[in-house]
Amino acid sequence: MNRNIKNHYKESLRVYKLLSKELNRIEEISNFLTNIIRKKNKIYVYGNGGSFADGSHFVGELTATYENRKRKPLPFYLLGSNTAAITAWSNDFNFNDYIEREFSGYAKKGDCLFLLSTSGGNIKNKQSLNLIKLAKYCKKNKIYLISLLGKGGGELKKYSNKSIIIPSNKTGSIQEAHKMILHSICAFLDNLFL
Repeated sequence: MNRNIKNHYKESLRVYKLLSKELNRIEEISNFLTNIIRKKNKIYVYGNGGSFADGSHFVGELTATYENRKRKPLPFYLLGSNTAAITAWSNDFNFNDYIEREFSGYAKKGDCLFLLSTSGGNIKNKQSLNLIKLAKYCKKNKIYLISLLGKGGGELKKYSNKSIIIPSNKTGSIQEAHKMILHSICAFLDNLFL
């Protein structure tokens, strides 16, 4: 068998097994999100690249249906989906500032931001600077921050109210673990809001 395929499966299976240690934290985050929803606040979701795609999938499951077709749509919103605004702002100003600008137009105290990042952000390496700006905005404006991270958690772990850091340096394995967590949250919420 190809060594790269074998190594990917080996790392992903190792990470999946470690996720069983995070079940209480996943339930804690799910309960936290439930309280945000019950207080009539909103949950905004964002990530870059593959994490954006995972965030879109997560919001889609909760806006449409996951398994329970009778569940009401839940107040999860995907940031960064307005392509015209992103390209205009990035062309005229700076990409790293756009998502904070969009978020500041919607979010209020008591809302929640749910970030996905395989690196967790790194100022020195200029990784996910837009996410770090969002995290700082949350702290300044008393908006809750939940994050799913990897590679040690980076800068975002310092700003997060609640986070799960996947113990891996492999982007693909981190993203696969994030998807498992996201689907676990969907399963938790699925029968609470009929």
